Amino acid sequence: MINELTTLVEWDTQRLGARVYESDSDDQLIARALRSDRGAFAALMSRHSKAVYLFAWGVTRSASDAEDITQDVFVVAWAKLREIRIAGSSALPWLLVTCRNMIRNHVRRASYRGVVSLDEAIATEGVTTHADELRWVMQEIEKLGGVDQRICTLCLIEGYSYSEASAQLGLSQSAIAKRVERIRVSLRATVRGQA
Repeated sequence: MINELTTLVEWDTQRLGARVYESDSDDQLIARALRSDRGAFAALMSRHSKAVYLFAWGVTRSASDAEDITQDVFVVAWAKLREIRIAGSSALPWLLVTCRNMIRNHVRRASYRGVVSLDEAIATEGVTTHADELRWVMQEIEKLGGVDQRICTLCLIEGYSYSEASAQLGLSQSAIAKRVERIRVSLRATVRGQA
């Protein structure tokens, strides 16, 4: 995917006159991109995509994850062109911070997917105790009240941030945080009582 994306960017940059952008600083490329100059953004991406990809791969150790994360970084960069901060003369620090945040989100989603995927469908001999434990935890979550159950589902299972959950539920972030803590304490107490 990243190779295809890089090839497309290189082709697009060549087609639109790459030499025009060679001497431009990242700041100038962003200014041009803000004026709908696709070639300028393609040049910015061509300039930094390898570094972003290598950073993502260095953390994830997965070529496909690194490709996806790199693509997402540049999608965010395009959407937030006005918010990109230039450090020195480069947009790379901003892109790497965005990449780091994308990696964190990716890891968080993957860890929650791992928890949720331990369902009855994949319970096999020798692993049934883990599936039984998960089933028990899910039953405890189902016993929660409506809002607490929804908060638990959003924040603890689906990986939403408190900010995202508060926007969806119409509660403050601090209310979400307090409820999540209360849910965790309750589940821990229940686990200790069952042991």
